[in-house]
Amino acid sequence: MSRLPRWTGGQVDLTGEPLPDGPVVVAVHHTRYDDAVVVRAALHAVRSPWLGLVTPTRAVPWGTSARSRALAALRAGRVIVVFPEGSTAPGRAIYKGDVEVAHLALEAGAPVVPALLAEDQSALQLGAPLDFSRHASIPHSRAVLRAVTDEVMEALSGLADLPYHDLPAAAARQEEVQARRERVRADRAGRAAARQKAALQRQEAKAEAAEEAADLAQAAISAREAARSQAREAALADRLRAAGIRPGVPDDGETDGGATPRTPDSAATDDRETDEGDTDGDQH
Repeated sequence: MSRLPRWTGGQVDLTGEPLPDGPVVVAVHHTRYDDAVVVRAALHAVRSPWLGLVTPTRAVPWGTSARSRALAALRAGRVIVVFPEGSTAPGRAIYKGDVEVAHLALEAGAPVVPALLAEDQSALQLGAPLDFSRHASIPHSRAVLRAVTDEVMEALSGLADLPYHDLPAAAARQEEVQARRERVRADRAGRAAARQKAALQRQEAKAEAAEEAADLAQAAISAREAARSQAREAALADRLRAAGIRPGVPDDGETDGGATPRTPDSAATDDRETDEGDTDGDQH
């Protein structure tokens, strides 16, 4: 079936319980911004020529004028459509309703019919009417209004088979927006941390590469110095061999054919012996 509302030529079916005669407050679970147009198209099939008022209870200011017009429409036997959650409900849940739905029903003595639009907006399902005539003879205190409203929202929860959250839809949507913003911030922070970590890793890698390059350069310098030292030693050894000198071997003249080198003591002994020989020669 078409999702287009009736005034554009599309079809919106009315299903579920029959709509009661007389004044009725139809309380609809609000999921989309064009719900009011679709609901109006569905109810025009059974109520003509016009609905009394189609409005969310808090999407527009509820002053004395708006309430008076709604009550006048109910007292004229018309159908009033309200979205007690006030704004579109986030996720799949029923949220806390505004007490204006109870105020209208109790002031006009009208039943409240919970209603649910199909996901494709092709049909409007009506639940069983809720009769609150038992409250007609008591003051409509804030506690009574809240109790009636909660009963309407519980009926909507059962009709939609969705959980009920005791929180206004606008607050829930704000929490959802805030949570989404926090997820975005966390995601950005995570990406920034990842970028910072990657940059740090690159810096560490560059530092390690520079240190390794410095070590290699120092090793090359040490190797060149060792090679030059070995070359100098080899050149010196070549010159010594060319001169007939073997490094580490004494010259042949130092031993003079194997004669024992003279020490200072032996030289002194020789001198004394020479002196004594001279003395003896003088005596003869």
